[in-house]
Amino acid sequence: MDPDPDQHTEERRIERLEEAVGFIDHNSGQLGEQIAAISQEVSSLSRRLLALERRLLDLTDAVTEAPPHVPPPHAAGPDVPRDPL
Repeated sequence: MDPDPDQHTEERRIERLEEAVGFIDHNSGQLGEQIAAISQEVSSLSRRLLALERRLLDLTDAVTEAPPHVPPPHAAGPDVPRDPL
């Protein structure tokens, strides 16, 4: 029989606490790595989205600033006006 059963119980309690702390440390390290990876991915996607927005604005500006369609002079018949539509 153990000389002091309370000491054995307390040692086991300390072991469980140490295991729990080790588990928490391990998990927090993994979570930190995942957060860093997600942060890099969000930054990359934000840059791509900004580039796409700029490109879309450029395309929109190009379409809205296009001159009106004027048929070439040789395509105009006697009843087709030569002025822009």
